[in-house]
Amino acid sequence: MNLPANASVLIIGAGPAGLTLANLLGTEGVHTVLVERHPGCVPEPRAVALDGESLRTLQAAGLADTVIADIKQGFVADYLNGEGARLFVTDLTARPYGYCLQNSFDQPTLERQLLQGLSRFPCVHVCHNTELIDFSQDANGVCATLRDAEGQTRSLRADYLVGCDGGRSSVRQGLGIAMEGERLPQQWLVIDTVDRHLGEEPACRFFCDPRRPAMTIVRPGGERRWEWMLVGDETAEQMLEDARIAALLAEHTDPARVEVYRKCVYSFSAVVAGAFSAGRVFLAGDATHMTPPFAGQGLNAGLRDVRNLSWKLARVTAGTLPASLLDSYDLERREAARQMVALAVELGERIQPTDPAVAAERDAFFAALNADPAAAADFGAGLMAPLSDVRLPDGWFEGPCGGRLLPQPELVGADGPVLLDALLGAGFTALLRGSPEPPPGLGSHPLWRALQPDEVYLEGAVGEALADFIELDRPGITLLRPDRFVLADIAPEDTAALDALWDQLQRGRAA
Repeated sequence: MNLPANASVLIIGAGPAGLTLANLLGTEGVHTVLVERHPGCVPEPRAVALDGESLRTLQAAGLADTVIADIKQGFVADYLNGEGARLFVTDLTARPYGYCLQNSFDQPTLERQLLQGLSRFPCVHVCHNTELIDFSQDANGVCATLRDAEGQTRSLRADYLVGCDGGRSSVRQGLGIAMEGERLPQQWLVIDTVDRHLGEEPACRFFCDPRRPAMTIVRPGGERRWEWMLVGDETAEQMLEDARIAALLAEHTDPARVEVYRKCVYSFSAVVAGAFSAGRVFLAGDATHMTPPFAGQGLNAGLRDVRNLSWKLARVTAGTLPASLLDSYDLERREAARQMVALAVELGERIQPTDPAVAAERDAFFAALNADPAAAADFGAGLMAPLSDVRLPDGWFEGPCGGRLLPQPELVGADGPVLLDALLGAGFTALLRGSPEPPPGLGSHPLWRALQPDEVYLEGAVGEALADFIELDRPGITLLRPDRFVLADIAPEDTAALDALWDQLQRGRAA
């Protein structure tokens, strides 16, 4: 077991959340150890949707261009009733944060890319075939006992521990934190296929048929996922038979031309952990929340967790901001995760009613809605608002604009198109309006001194691109956090918001 005796951050679990967290910490130079009990990346594809906010996170980790080369960017998802009539449609090709709202991908490929990305960082150590046996924490750190495949054990001490170890998280269990919510009663047959005969249409379709709800989504490389609900007294064993799968596929494509390379029967959970942290130990990814797949947010919610947590850990371990900043992680992510799980459950309720009367009521509602194109468009926009207008429900920010995610427009740079984040620093940023210099004396404020923000004057193309988000004709400063959420929007001489934010840190609860 080739590991250091000490680290700033110990991550348990090298799935997408743990690997992304390690990459983000690596970009910040944080001494990080990542351990995984499996010998390598798990080869099975599980998640199939990677949203635009997640790609922005991978951009921050320096991996977006690598990942984009192997994904299918953007698609339109439609929802059909049992007669094949369209109920509603969601256009997922808009790019409010620099990338399409939703994209399909291959999870094993992503995990390999994330793992390879860690080779860039001498400060990050990765150890597979290693599991967490026990851990304890005190006022100064966490002591973890690790065991390798040969049964050898050793201790590692870290300033902080993050459990990214999945739905059966041993870290969460060690903290005594329970999951809150329910396991949904429906079972679903899920198959992954190679079907170049069918092509790329439909890109994403939900069959809201009360006789058997189903869905399909195209994936890169001619691959496609199918899911069908089990109905009546059907068993998992029956549904996994080749003949049954062929019969289901035959309604949509020629099963003789389809290679089925994975099949399983799942039931889904809609649960959120009762807390996302305890002392110096944090939880992220499936260790904190599990959601039905109907909104495509399971993996993406985990990447939101680690984007939120990484910059805070980096600044606390570097000593530039107090440890009380970490209190905001639970505040900002737990309620947001609940809201995303609720969205998935709501979509599922529209997709999977098996009672014909309930389905008929749903169909009548959408028939009336679709008679008014403007109302139908508003419905679709409202449904996608959690992806296109991201806001933190609570946490370390101030004012009505605080807690909103800054859009990321594409600009024209000297060498061609460039996304906004590439022009901003990796830390805090002050977007200046009205004057290219911050007001005299602002630099002496204790929060400003602690943040040391990069200063960017909003003019020309950059200002125009953000005109719908920031009032350019009103002099002021929009302070951005490293994760691109607005910390505060202040008038030039008004330090009240800075006072409040600094006071929150000093009181020991960034809320």
